[in-house]
Amino acid sequence: MNEWDQDIFNLNDEQPLPERGSLLVAKPTVDDFFFKRSLVLIVDPDEGDGAMGVVVNHYTGYNLRDIMPEIETVEEIPLFLGGPVGSQMMFFMHTLGPDIIPQSTLVGDGIYFGGDFEAIKSYLELGGPVDGRIKFIVGYSGWEKGQLTSEIKRHDWAVLNNCGPELLMGDGDDDQWRDAVARFGDRYRLWLNLPRDPNCN
Repeated sequence: MNEWDQDIFNLNDEQPLPERGSLLVAKPTVDDFFFKRSLVLIVDPDEGDGAMGVVVNHYTGYNLRDIMPEIETVEEIPLFLGGPVGSQMMFFMHTLGPDIIPQSTLVGDGIYFGGDFEAIKSYLELGGPVDGRIKFIVGYSGWEKGQLTSEIKRHDWAVLNNCGPELLMGDGDDDQWRDAVARFGDRYRLWLNLPRDPNCN
C-alpha cells in the first residue's frame, strides 16, 4: 500500500496509555499474519519490562479437545491464537471469577485471566456453560520495553478501555474487530469501510 494510502488511516486521536485490561485495536492496514484486524487484550502493561497481551479474536481452526482429549466436554470449545510467542503455551480468560476459579487475576471489567487449571477442568467436565464465559488461547503477544508505545504513536493501534466482557468474549474474527472499531464512533468509519482484502474491492 502506498504511503498516502496508509496515512489516511492515521487518525490523530491521542491514545491513552495501555493498562491492564486495555484492548488494542489494530489499524486495518496492519498486514501481519498474527495481528491483521486483531484485538489484543493487555494482560501486563509496559511498566519497565515490556508488555504482554493475547489476541482474542483469531480462531485457530482447532478446538480444546484436539489438543487435550482427556478433558471430556459436551460442547466443542474453540481455541484462539494469542500471538506469535509461546505457541506451546495455553492460557484462558473467563468471567467466572475467583469463587469458581481460584487464583484467577482480574484484568478488566468482569474479565479474569488464568487461575487453577484443575478448577476450570472440573467446571468443564461438570457441564458448566462456556459460550461467553471462557476463552482458551494458545500463544501470546509480547513487546520489549517502549516498543508498544512506539507502535501506538505510529498509529498501528487504537486503545480501547473499559470494553467489558460482551466484546472481549465475542465469537472472534472480523465481526468482533468491527464491533470494537464501532465503539470509537464516526471518526473511525473509514476503518470499517476498508475491506479485509482491498485487492478484492
